[in-house]
Amino acid sequence: MPENSNKLQEQLISTLPMLLLAGGAIFLVSKVLKGAGQTADGIAQALQLKKSDEQVRSEQQSQAAIEKYVTEVQQKQKPTRPDGFWAQLAERIYRDTRYSSAGDNHEDARFCMTYCFNDADFALLYKYYGKRQETWFGLMPDGDPKDLTMAISSNLNAAQKKSINTNYAQKGISIRFI
Repeated sequence: MPENSNKLQEQLISTLPMLLLAGGAIFLVSKVLKGAGQTADGIAQALQLKKSDEQVRSEQQSQAAIEKYVTEVQQKQKPTRPDGFWAQLAERIYRDTRYSSAGDNHEDARFCMTYCFNDADFALLYKYYGKRQETWFGLMPDGDPKDLTMAISSNLNAAQKKSINTNYAQKGISIRFI
């Protein structure tokens, strides 16, 4: 038995440099891969931050343009109803279109759009709608948040949009849906 033990010790001693070398190589490779992963993560984060900054800037410009549009239209025309009405109507339209599935009431959304009697009314409705997130069955987000024109264009069928466009043309409202 002591002979077996000596042989094991000799084998261990003879293979120890190879084991240490292999362990060191594995350690080195793991550090290199981890460093490469961190570098790739850093680059991805930097790109994401840059994209986020550009998105934020773009959204701020869009919001400023909307505010300017609302202000300019209201200087030329007076809305036919108070702001609270348009805020409630915006919420109703959102509830009619918020799910990208059955259960939406697109015909009611079309009807709600006919409450606008001039460009000032539409401007306020657009402002109070803002950007809202549609979901699949109320669970998973469906794309990016949409403003009122995107929600109407993507949810209503061609006949419903044509009905709104005809209604708006008769009232002299300049907005049209494609």
